[in-house]
Amino acid sequence: MSNPHLPGSLELDDITPIDDFSNETLLALAERLERSESFQEFIAREVELDEVWRRVETAMKAGAEEGMTTQAMSGLSQLFALVQEAHDLAGISKPLEASAKLRAAMTLQPLAD
Repeated sequence: MSNPHLPGSLELDDITPIDDFSNETLLALAERLERSESFQEFIAREVELDEVWRRVETAMKAGAEEGMTTQAMSGLSQLFALVQEAHDLAGISKPLEASAKLRAAMTLQPLAD
């Protein structure tokens, strides 16, 4: 698999596989948002953001079932909201604002069980 951190490893209109919602993943996606300019590239970023959103939602559901702490659930909820905002901003061709939301998500406190 190509490393999305390396310039030229993937074209911007390609969809990068999203395996998790780690800071590394969020950073790579933020950087791709910052370089995106065309309608097709914004669509690709929305698809990637959809996958991040889905993975956070899945973690929230699992956390609720497994009795995750209130603090950890709050962190996931904040992350979920920021990813959703980033998605909406990418959808209206505001990639820098979307990237800022992902960068803000990276500064959330680590989740503790």
